[in-house]
Amino acid sequence: MRPPSDRLPHDFLERLRRIVPGDQIEQVLASFHEPKMLAFRVNPLRTSIDEASAELQRQGIPAEPVAWSAGTFLVDPEYRAALTHSSLCESGAIYVQGLSSILATQVLDPQPGEQVLDLAAAPGGKATHIAALMKNQGWLSVVEPIRARMYTLAEILNRAGVTIAHTYLMDGRRVGRKVPGRFDRVMLDAPCSGEARFHTSRPDAWKFWSERKLREQSRKQIGLIRSAFQSLRPGGRMLYGTCSFAPEENEAIVDHLLASFPKDADLESVSLPVDHWQQGLTCFHGRTFDERLKHAWRILPNSRHDGYFLALVTQRAIDPAVGRRNTMNSPDLLPHRQ
Repeated sequence: MRPPSDRLPHDFLERLRRIVPGDQIEQVLASFHEPKMLAFRVNPLRTSIDEASAELQRQGIPAEPVAWSAGTFLVDPEYRAALTHSSLCESGAIYVQGLSSILATQVLDPQPGEQVLDLAAAPGGKATHIAALMKNQGWLSVVEPIRARMYTLAEILNRAGVTIAHTYLMDGRRVGRKVPGRFDRVMLDAPCSGEARFHTSRPDAWKFWSERKLREQSRKQIGLIRSAFQSLRPGGRMLYGTCSFAPEENEAIVDHLLASFPKDADLESVSLPVDHWQQGLTCFHGRTFDERLKHAWRILPNSRHDGYFLALVTQRAIDPAVGRRNTMNSPDLLPHRQ
């Protein structure tokens, strides 16, 4: 009998074996068919950890705390329906979100009082987490190009009690030119092929996967990462992430940015609180990447985490003109605010 993971596209599996270290490939392949724990975080803008924990106990939902993230919990997949239909979830007091996604926002580390941009924000998980970490203090610009998704995003922000978000219906690739040097931090969870979310129980997830699709996505990702970087103030930080394994959507995109802004862009090394990761690749399929890609990380999937690529980019340039632009306080620098 063939392994369940063999139901996935053959070319995808062959590529994966060239990306993931040999001693971890079996764990990664198993993640495509094994059930995964459900993660959620308590929203401090709506309730406290103690209150949420007490309510979960009353509803008979056992939750395991995550050591590296206060207010983040795991539940067995059998409790998915009970959790997602609970009063806590429906009121915005908790938000169901993957651990890798939660970790990415913690790596960005937005602070109260800062100006922060979420450049591809729907459905809103990272935006609500950013606002919570900022304690609803500062300015959060939330950008989404698709109107229907924007309505859903706005509803989620409202349910979560976010008051610092300002939503903009526009193509994120235009933002850097509109507001250069504006933001202290930028979250770019880029649209991607979603490879790390493939599961044998959901064949529609990879129905249209192909290497050609990877190349198509990469063109959009290059435009987005350039825009995100241009919107950073000197000394600012940007988290570039995808739920894809493909170097075309990950290392190649960051490598393009580093080559495009050789005096301005750099990668910051970060310490991850998990042990199932690999460093960013410096070569793949005959192509070499900037050695600094070793400071990027690919979280490898298991029963708790989805796969996720992340790189923390810094803007190290000191440009007086950009610095002056960053001091502007006008709330309407972006058009089409909704």
